[in-house]
Amino acid sequence: MYKLLQKHWKKIVLSLCALFWSGCGDDSSSSKDEPTACTFMRICPVYGVYYTCENEEDYNSPDKDKKCTMSYPSCSNDYHCEDGISCWEDTKDNTTIYNCHDKQENEFTYTESEFNSKYYVKEKY
Repeated sequence: MYKLLQKHWKKIVLSLCALFWSGCGDDSSSSKDEPTACTFMRICPVYGVYYTCENEEDYNSPDKDKKCTMSYPSCSNDYHCEDGISCWEDTKDNTTIYNCHDKQENEFTYTESEFNSKYYVKEKY
């Protein structure tokens, strides 16, 4: 047995090192789960008024303010992310959703929790 150990000790040590080395963690596997950075831009119109009228002729009426409903354009929150995804916030039934598209113009939607698990705001403009 001693002669066998003496003859193959290098192989045994190398095998033990490889066994311990394989138990060490790989840092690259954790980066897959890390959120991607996005740039946030809040875009607000400087001016503008929208009219909603029941009758088409009311749009050209001098008393359009009385016959139609006025609303002002709202700001939009846009996100441009490092993975090529662009999204804008929308509220539907009091729930925030993110309408997104990729570089190939494929469209998809994230819930707020899905978006926050995948992305974070790196810069604000």
